[in-house]
Amino acid sequence: MAQPKARSLDLRVEPGTGNNCKKCKWGIEDPTNPAMGQCIGMKTRDANIWKRLIKDYYNTTCDRFEEGELSFREHV
Repeated sequence: MAQPKARSLDLRVEPGTGNNCKKCKWGIEDPTNPAMGQCIGMKTRDANIWKRLIKDYYNTTCDRFEEGELSFREHV
């Protein structure tokens, strides 16, 4: 059976990556456990933010990685 094709927004663990979620503008660090976080880089059809849990915030990346801070207009 063939493996399902990975979507461009699928999170993947890459130990030692330079494009980790900590540096990405779509990542939000968890206030109680800084090793975890959330990704808000995707919106639903209704323009609601779709959050995804990141279990390893320093070694996880995806194809939507963008360096920099999230502006107010991008967040809304």
